[in-house]
Amino acid sequence: MVLGIDIGGTFIKVVGKDENDNIFKEKISVNFQDKKTFVNEILKIVEKHRPSKVGIAIAGLVDKKSGQLTNSPNLKFLEGLNLKQEIENQRNIKVFIENDANLAAYGEYVYGNGKDSEILVCLTLGTGLGGGAVIGGKILSGVSGSAMEIGHIVVEKNGLLCHCGRNGCLEAYVSSYGLERIYCMLTEKKITSFEIVNLAKNKDEKALKSFEMFSDYLSTGIMNIAHIFNPDKILLAGGIIEHYPDILEIVREKAKNLIFPLPLRDLKIDMAKLGSWSGAFGALAFAEGHSS
Repeated sequence: MVLGIDIGGTFIKVVGKDENDNIFKEKISVNFQDKKTFVNEILKIVEKHRPSKVGIAIAGLVDKKSGQLTNSPNLKFLEGLNLKQEIENQRNIKVFIENDANLAAYGEYVYGNGKDSEILVCLTLGTGLGGGAVIGGKILSGVSGSAMEIGHIVVEKNGLLCHCGRNGCLEAYVSSYGLERIYCMLTEKKITSFEIVNLAKNKDEKALKSFEMFSDYLSTGIMNIAHIFNPDKILLAGGIIEHYPDILEIVREKAKNLIFPLPLRDLKIDMAKLGSWSGAFGALAFAEGHSS
């Protein structure tokens, strides 16, 4: 048994593959407050399935040299944790850990809409905004493990406060809390991103305007990616795109007017096939790709 675990701000998603290549999925709602209860929950999942090796996708920067989670704006209580070490010290298994957006891209490359892509970039629109790239079949993780932090490129100087503590980051506008902020600025009402999605589906004017502004920032981010990486595919993953797929066509149209014709010619912007499960499948593929 090989296990892939994707740790997000709201859910833990588990994907497993047995010796007969049968795949199962499991989704667990979480509300962690401290490192100890978090580690115990992960150990329970490992104990339940008894895998030979585990891949873990986690929201934040994973130091390639130490294995420590150094920055996690949406899971701040986990900063400083070495989850690989914690699990390996208590269970006789190999653990392979990587940023969740990197593994979302890798999951799409191996199991989803990114197959055969030369340069694949995947954006995960969820609690935060993650970015991952697979180039020539390999994850672009950078020297330290901090590459592709697309959510923290600045799109508005002195703009809205991001969860990372900086101002004007793309994530501050393109994320569930970014969408909620935009809607609040337009209406002075605080509601959840899920409620905004439902209102947009019912053609509510303010919700549609919120998504219009949201897509302006997302398209700007996609333009920057296209001009830096010249990819053949940019995939959108995560809960927001999964529940409101209409945004895909809006972004495609806006991107056409922003991106230079040459990189646009070979670029396909699409939805991630695996949806919000991209990270868990990527964690599975990541573990599969390592020898025990």
